[in-house]
Amino acid sequence: APGASGQDAAKGIYFIAVSQFGIAFSFNCIMSFMPFFILRVSAYSESETMLWIGMIMGATSLVAALAAPFWGSLTSRVRPKLLFEGGILCNGVLFFIMGFVENLPLLLALRMIQGALGAISTIGLVLVVASAPKGQLPKFLSLFQNSMTAGQLIGPPLGAYAVALFGYHSPFIIAVIVVFFSLVYCHRYVRDIPLQLKKPEPGKPLSRRILWGWGLTIIGTIHLMFLPSILPHILEGFQLTEQAAITSAGTIMMVYMAAAFAGNYLLVSLAPRMGISRIIAAACLSAAVLQGLLYFSIGVYSFTLIRVLQAGMIAGVIPLVISAFAGEGRGGTTLGFLNSGRFVGNALGPMMAT
Repeated sequence: APGASGQDAAKGIYFIAVSQFGIAFSFNCIMSFMPFFILRVSAYSESETMLWIGMIMGATSLVAALAAPFWGSLTSRVRPKLLFEGGILCNGVLFFIMGFVENLPLLLALRMIQGALGAISTIGLVLVVASAPKGQLPKFLSLFQNSMTAGQLIGPPLGAYAVALFGYHSPFIIAVIVVFFSLVYCHRYVRDIPLQLKKPEPGKPLSRRILWGWGLTIIGTIHLMFLPSILPHILEGFQLTEQAAITSAGTIMMVYMAAAFAGNYLLVSLAPRMGISRIIAAACLSAAVLQGLLYFSIGVYSFTLIRVLQAGMIAGVIPLVISAFAGEGRGGTTLGFLNSGRFVGNALGPMMAT
């Protein structure tokens, strides 16, 4: 916030990250078991159900990709903190309703509404960029990215174990509780910032650069998010029972998201010495090779090991790309457009996989 000391501003960013962690956790505690849940309640054939899984898991992110630039531009008319809180509240209500729905078209509709109302990580990015002390923006963008990664890390195993212990409806209740506390925490501790007035955009060459950055964000997110929708069938191929497959899916997602968390910090810390472009190129090439090696895995352990290495390599691409443009003083609309690449990747990943 204007006039705040570097230490106070940094403390406010930690509070933003914690609130974003709560949202990411809530989304992902239902993701590890959602394909199993859909398979159980579906009235369609197996091949049709696979398509429903792809649509339901990808719909939120597809709609959020379209909404993200709008949310970014809205920060010039509505206080960013108020938008952030409103998005958190809407997500909590939708999680509660989803816990009692077993009709696939209705579940798809709720996921699409959630996407339209839930592109609030764009607002979180705006809050971070406006609050970060000078010269420390990549560090705090990495923290913000890792807060989401931490939610993706902790959510799946807890959601899977909750299903195993208490049934399929329990993770939705857990998600609502976490969202409630995230809202309270955000309201009490996140610093408010002024309206983010739109800045003039430079000409065509920079617009082309932004499109390349958007594409890199999509690629990195696809690599991170394609797997959950097809894990039931992969684990079935490794001869696991349904109960063992559910808990294994949560554990596998936890382990490779932990690798993404560590890889994010490592790549961001190397960027000042090696250059952002070189780091991004090396990460993408390494992840592509490891993606191919997944085909040759012979069991759960070899599959998990390769996936861990791949996630660790690709995770740092997203904050590096966003920090490159945020450091130029880009406005909320540009940050929203870049962040929309994350949602496009979230949508394309499960749809391409299924």
